[in-house]
Amino acid sequence: MATKLDEAYDASDLLATSEESAELRWDGRRIETCMQELETDRSSAFRCAYVEGLKDETLADVYGVPLNTTRTWLQRSLL
Repeated sequence: MATKLDEAYDASDLLATSEESAELRWDGRRIETCMQELETDRSSAFRCAYVEGLKDETLADVYGVPLNTTRTWLQRSLL
């Protein structure tokens, strides 16, 4: 199943040189490796926030956690 992140990388390939394209794919693999180290709900929340553009308040509702918990998840995920 393709995600918006996958679609972004695919679209960027159309505009990139072969060197840029290879660099984007390398970066994408590094990001995916990091995402796999996160707990499933945190990885999902991170994708929703930074790829899908959902707001913190919406994420808190979706995951049934307090707003500050959602913000902490995102902050720690970035680290």
